[in-house]
Amino acid sequence: MKRFTSLLIAILLFPGMVFCTQDSVKNVILMIPDGCSTALLSMTRQYAQYHDASYTSLPIDAYFCGMVMTHCSDAPIGDSAPTTSCYVSGQPSQKGFVSTYPVKTDHDLYPIDATRTYQPMATVLEAARILKHKATGLVFTCEFPHATPADCAAHTYNRSKYGAIAPQMVHNHIDVVIGGGTEYLTDALANDLKQNNYQVFLNDRKGMEATKTGKMWALFNKSCMEYEIERDPAVEPSLAEMTQKAIDLLSQQKEGFFLMVEGSKVDWAAHDNDAKTAILDFLAFNNAVQVALDFARKDGNTVVLVLPDHGCGGFNLGSRQSNSGYSKLSLEEIMKPLDNYTRSTWSVAEMIKEAEIDQIPELMEKYYQIKLTEEELDRIYHAKDFKNSPIAKEERKEASLTKTIARIVYDRTYFGTTTYGHTGEDVFLACYHPRNDRPNGVISNIEVNEYLCRQLGISGQLPALTESIFTSHTTLFPDAKTITIDSLDKDQYRLTVQYKKHKLVANSYDNYVTIDKQVIPLESVVVYMKKNNTFYLPKELREKLLEK
Repeated sequence: MKRFTSLLIAILLFPGMVFCTQDSVKNVILMIPDGCSTALLSMTRQYAQYHDASYTSLPIDAYFCGMVMTHCSDAPIGDSAPTTSCYVSGQPSQKGFVSTYPVKTDHDLYPIDATRTYQPMATVLEAARILKHKATGLVFTCEFPHATPADCAAHTYNRSKYGAIAPQMVHNHIDVVIGGGTEYLTDALANDLKQNNYQVFLNDRKGMEATKTGKMWALFNKSCMEYEIERDPAVEPSLAEMTQKAIDLLSQQKEGFFLMVEGSKVDWAAHDNDAKTAILDFLAFNNAVQVALDFARKDGNTVVLVLPDHGCGGFNLGSRQSNSGYSKLSLEEIMKPLDNYTRSTWSVAEMIKEAEIDQIPELMEKYYQIKLTEEELDRIYHAKDFKNSPIAKEERKEASLTKTIARIVYDRTYFGTTTYGHTGEDVFLACYHPRNDRPNGVISNIEVNEYLCRQLGISGQLPALTESIFTSHTTLFPDAKTITIDSLDKDQYRLTVQYKKHKLVANSYDNYVTIDKQVIPLESVVVYMKKNNTFYLPKELREKLLEK
């Protein structure tokens, strides 16, 4: 009511003012720099300016419009799985939950209905395709079953269950998938894609680039893709190139598209407190943002929404090294040490694990221009995961080798951190809209979902879609003659429903069921939740079984 009254007053006072409409747009591009704090945003901009004085702003700078409160359903500091889950489903959830309704606790920050625990939650990607017939795509630099891409197209209470997540993503009718994780695309899953007219490219940059039309999965590296600081352009495409390819393919769909792009490993570098690696990955993400903005401005019917899922690492431009004299430090004094750092702390740690003990000082000098002190070398020996250390295992109580190296490197700089984990501050929000219909101020993660739904023309429809495609088998078939659930392997399960003389068989994470051996294709995936021993299937299956 207040919003309506304010709008009416504004119309009366300023009759010539042009107001934004709330019409949906054709395309929505959601871009997430995972784990990116506002401090890292500032650090990245200043790093870019240090290297090029004419570089006055990042591509997203002109489109900042607010902040987002992002958290779990029961904790102020978010985990990647439930934070992006809320963006795409509208439902706050808890640690490890991938677009799945949370468990009720005694410390919830948001009202939770205990009767819905473990129910899969329909996402904007699923709704854009099912309700609006839009093409859908995912681009990322982690492995494809990882939390953020999984949030868009899979459902589980445990983000580590890749054996349950990967088949859901393969079977969820996503038109374009580009990122890491070849080892998680089994031969069977790859064959499923090919049988459904997908072009599949594994470590094949040229194949990806040559694709001009159609559906495509292109994956690089066994697990995640390389950090930008170590990426070989001849082998792996950049995030900007992957974004451009996804847009080129998806924009051919006349009904439009939904695309999620994640700068996945900004978060990973932040977890390691590796400032330069995080900065370069965030710059790579900004290049992808530029690609999306260029398309959106030219297209005139596309929204680009940019926001992190949470902060990570507690980065600061300023540390104990700058306790005094901080206001006299030049940009060059702050940034120049980074010029000497040529590898991520993770990759150098992996080298040290395989090296001879006497090679450690040489590696640190080669990749960081650092001469180790005896005390620093001793800290490396005490890293808890340094198996070749000359000291006994029970004495190795430092952080991981990766994090120990980061501390040695960045203690020489003016870059500070507070944690190896996530942080709970509000995150930045940027948005391009062709008619300037943008969210603004400090908004909640739920309101992010509401904005996405409005732009896709599906406002208020996610709850109904959830009930339509994810109904428990006990609700669907209360009068069945027999119901059995069998384990096929550690990740796969089979539901068999006997109703009168007819039999329905559903395998977990497939996009079809069989009724009396007749294959019934589904627009969604069948989800099994082991925690409550429940299958979730479309409501329409009851009618199809009764029709028999």
